[in-house]
Amino acid sequence: MSHTQKKSLLRYLLPAIALGVFAFLMVAYGSAYTPPKAQKQRIVCYKFKQGTSAEAIKKHLDGFQNLKRELPEIVNYSAGNTISESGTTAEYDVMHYLTFRTDEEMEKFRQSAEYQAFEKANKDSWERVLVINSEIK
Repeated sequence: MSHTQKKSLLRYLLPAIALGVFAFLMVAYGSAYTPPKAQKQRIVCYKFKQGTSAEAIKKHLDGFQNLKRELPEIVNYSAGNTISESGTTAEYDVMHYLTFRTDEEMEKFRQSAEYQAFEKANKDSWERVLVINSEIK
């Protein structure tokens, strides 16, 4: 094989080799740095005191929703008013569903200054609170 033929062959193989190395690095990066899937769920139910204003309830809902924007530990969040099956008054008024990756992230959320401030600002309007933690399978 002449020198010119070797140069020509190298010109065709170099991009293929570079593409192969790039693809390998992307696969290695993807498997090494893929964040863990969400595995923990926290459900928080609130019963408001009799006579709590609609404005105070809206403040509560907005404040909790803002926690999702402020705290990266929360992977997913949704909330809603509770309903009863038998037409009677529901035991709790509002439920918040939070999803986390690990127990440590759930605890970090619980200890965060933002969550502590939310509790302090709203606790006077709550009659009772129920917290349920679970694992997502």
